[in-house]
Amino acid sequence: MFSSRNALLVKAAAILVVLWGLVWIGLSIARSKTPTPEKLVAYVDEHPLTEIEDPDERRKVIGRIADMLNQLPPEEVRRMMQENDTDPRREFFETMSEEEQRFFMEKRIGKAFDQMMQSFNEMERDERQRIVERTLNQMRRDGEQRQGLDRLEESDPEMAEKIINEGLRAYFKEANADTKLDLAPVLEQMQINLGGGGRGPRPPR
Repeated sequence: MFSSRNALLVKAAAILVVLWGLVWIGLSIARSKTPTPEKLVAYVDEHPLTEIEDPDERRKVIGRIADMLNQLPPEEVRRMMQENDTDPRREFFETMSEEEQRFFMEKRIGKAFDQMMQSFNEMERDERQRIVERTLNQMRRDGEQRQGLDRLEESDPEMAEKIINEGLRAYFKEANADTKLDLAPVLEQMQINLGGGGRGPRPPR
């Protein structure tokens, strides 16, 4: 009986060792796949759109970068911008076609991006103004979003008025790459206010 009990204990210990080993391997694999600023910058450097002609391959690379950005917390994105002379996102964004930029923004903000712009454009001016003012006031109270909003308003002081008067689609189409990137959090918050829900709780930028 004693030897039988020992055998059971040895088997149980062996099973625990195997289980812990599997857990450790799983955690290691998960950590290796978790995006970091360094991995994002490296991926952008390794996949320059200027050297990719196939539309499907370009779309795949753009989608991958959007997914990586979606998984980075705000402080990591800020660190990436601080540690590089230029924001790698902006250089990458500037090499996209207009259609690709829309796809990228859809991946960053949510699949209802285009519908949200259409819904906003169909509103009366007073209603659009209420949505824009509510969105900007919410962002000014949010420390994580305030910096990007300040940069956006500094580059285009008439941004809010243009969106209200011209609509989102027209403003987005005319905006340069820098403005479109800074506009992403505004559009996401606006989408939430319009009832679209966005991508869910912001991990973030």
